[in-house]
Amino acid sequence: MRAALSFVTLQTGWFACVLGAAKGWPWLGPVFVAALLFVHLRRRPAHARRAEAAMLALSTLMGFAIDTALLQAGTLVLPGASVSPPWLVALWPNFAAATAAGGSLRSFARRPVAAALLGAVAAPLAYDGGSRMGAMTLGEPRATSWLTLAVVWLFVLPGVFLVRPARRW
Repeated sequence: MRAALSFVTLQTGWFACVLGAAKGWPWLGPVFVAALLFVHLRRRPAHARRAEAAMLALSTLMGFAIDTALLQAGTLVLPGASVSPPWLVALWPNFAAATAAGGSLRSFARRPVAAALLGAVAAPLAYDGGSRMGAMTLGEPRATSWLTLAVVWLFVLPGVFLVRPARRW
């Protein structure tokens, strides 16, 4: 049940960020994700909250750096943006929360090859979905952008599990 709720939360946060950006409400996603993360942290045992919050902060910084690099490389195109905007950054802690104990992605923690393959396939689909909804554009040629995203996420998803708190809850 927790994994199903985690999946719904992950998808809802993604849609809030992407649709908010596409419709000209770029603040909607970050505010919504902040509320989801507040609830997420409150549901954690008190002794685990600090480590979980640190992991979410680290994933946010990691996401900012990765998406900014993708913008600078032309893989992602956001007119007028030289760094990753808040709505795109908010996707990262939303995603990282799904790797928590009971999260919909937690089962990949001990299967790095499966995590790598999932990242290489699902992430380009997610970015392409955001592009098709009008939140941003993938760089041309699209095949190169897809390949770049696949290679990046081949390492990112397994890497997220390396920054997870070591303690099990």
